[in-house]
Amino acid sequence: MRFLILSAVAASVMLGTGAPVLADEATSLSSEMKSEMGSMASEAKGDMKAEHQQMRENFKAKKDRMKSDVKVKKDQMKSEMKARRDALKAEKQEMKKSAKARKAKSQKDAKEAAESAMPSSH
Repeated sequence: MRFLILSAVAASVMLGTGAPVLADEATSLSSEMKSEMGSMASEAKGDMKAEHQQMRENFKAKKDRMKSDVKVKKDQMKSEMKARRDALKAEKQEMKKSAKARKAKSQKDAKEAAESAMPSSH
């Protein structure tokens, strides 16, 4: 950029055209700078937009992963609780069976004791 200005000044001094050529050169330089700044700004804006979109996609992916992990843990907990519930049911059934067997045995023993206590009529 400095080179352009220096070359414009040097050319105007060497040619001796004076102020009008220098003003014209400054105007064209100014418009070049404006267009370059505009293109840089639009490029930066595009980069920022792309970066924002990438961040949004990363956040969405992380959120989806977290939802998936929560769902897996929830399903695992459900299956564990079902297994515990089934084990407790089985234990309860087993206790009922043994209680029924003890009751039947005690009734049988009581009946045998009652029969042995009665005098035999033979």
